[in-house]
Amino acid sequence: MKPFYAAVLSALALTTLLATEASAQAVDLPRVSQRAELRQTLGLTEIDIVYHRPLVGGREVWGALVPFDQVWRAGANENTTIAFSDDVKVEGQDLAAGTYGL
Repeated sequence: MKPFYAAVLSALALTTLLATEASAQAVDLPRVSQRAELRQTLGLTEIDIVYHRPLVGGREVWGALVPFDQVWRAGANENTTIAFSDDVKVEGQDLAAGTYGL
């Protein structure tokens, strides 16, 4: 009878350990790149911009990490979006209401 109880106790301990490990992975840590949102109303049109800004974290970015003669990739691993509530004109071109990724 003792080997049976030892097996049941071992299975119970293993299940408890695995359940604890699975629940520990559900923690949603804050992202290093901060999310930012901008909302502006121009006339009757609402414009929303959502972007992520990279954390400098003591690094020298301009001229070192990103050379001055190269394009800086916006978004910090997330797509930057702009949304218009109404049809607009951008650089003389008609743009339908909606959300666009940059």
